[in-house]
Amino acid sequence: MAGFLKRMFMTMNPPNAPPTPGVKPLRFGILSTADICVQALIQPAHSLPDIEVVAIGGRAKEKVEAFAKKHGIRKVHSGPEGYQNLVDDPDIDAVYIPLPNTLHYEWTIKALLAGKHVLVEKPIANTPEEALRMHELAEGKGLVLLEAMHIRFHPAIQRVKSILTSGEHGAIKKISVKLLLPKGTVKYSDGDFDLGKGSIMDIGCYDLEILRFLTSSDPISVESASCEATWPGLENLDTLVTSTLSFANGITADITCNINTPFTLGFIPNFDFSVHIECERGTIKMSNFMVPSLFHSITVKETGGHSRTEKAFRFTDGDEPSRGEEWWTTFHHQLTAFRDRALSKEPRTWYSKEDSVAEAAWLQKIYTKMGMGVRPYSEYFLKTRADRAQ
Repeated sequence: MAGFLKRMFMTMNPPNAPPTPGVKPLRFGILSTADICVQALIQPAHSLPDIEVVAIGGRAKEKVEAFAKKHGIRKVHSGPEGYQNLVDDPDIDAVYIPLPNTLHYEWTIKALLAGKHVLVEKPIANTPEEALRMHELAEGKGLVLLEAMHIRFHPAIQRVKSILTSGEHGAIKKISVKLLLPKGTVKYSDGDFDLGKGSIMDIGCYDLEILRFLTSSDPISVESASCEATWPGLENLDTLVTSTLSFANGITADITCNINTPFTLGFIPNFDFSVHIECERGTIKMSNFMVPSLFHSITVKETGGHSRTEKAFRFTDGDEPSRGEEWWTTFHHQLTAFRDRALSKEPRTWYSKEDSVAEAAWLQKIYTKMGMGVRPYSEYFLKTRADRAQ
């Protein structure tokens, strides 16, 4: 309990890291005042050397100014041109984009064209074509583009992967991943389909990422997929999704994601962020892959034999700074990797162009299997594609 409380306190009150002598810090600007900004960028940036959050852009002047004042961000771009002025700002090197999904493409492209590195929230785009175009532009300009699939970067899920890679319990036979949020955590409204929302897009992408990462492969087919849409009049916005996918070597995988899970006994909120792996000679189960810095467990059990429980709050290899701190969140590790790549260092792990494109493609295939419409292309993508064709 003491360790949990300490990690929670340090996460909410991160110490300020001194700059590295002789290293120019990576200066970030943020597009919008979305809630995720704080945990994904602002808090971890305080405790990581060589990163500064120096500017924020948004439409509503008073809201942006209040957010900047609260979080010590010295430069504000607001009004109708707030986003564009932010990406054009010569005082920033990188842009963090937590806008609605359908806007990711437009503002990633505009930031890259302005010569900025980009950290863009997941899902990177609604379609694989958009994801590919974004990465191709980044590569052509020699800039860093990273889809913020933060769960991959933490030592805990990396430890699960290393156990599987060791072959300790033989080949993978089946994987089940659950990501359940309690009722009321997320609410959809009219127009959210056009913004690229839905349970699979918003949280099911993590389930799919876990499968792809742990198997080191992409699915070969979507065997089944079904969904429930909770809110009347919003039948094209999935809230509960279950799907079975097939991978090579006979691996089957089940995913379940629900943004509207009923409360137990009417008042106990239900959270479940777990992965269960069946191998030839045993099983591995990880709890809380979403927020492993607070608590998690990795239970490894031999078939008919003994079991052990592990925890991995820090990396155990590499030099001391690269191992991170026990209280570092998935976002700390993700931001460390982004900083290292932007400063021409090799990150410990990465989420590549191929990852982003494949993820977007298989999300679409799940929607197609469910009989629910895939999320629309960005209007900016359609316009610029037409312009490029002329």
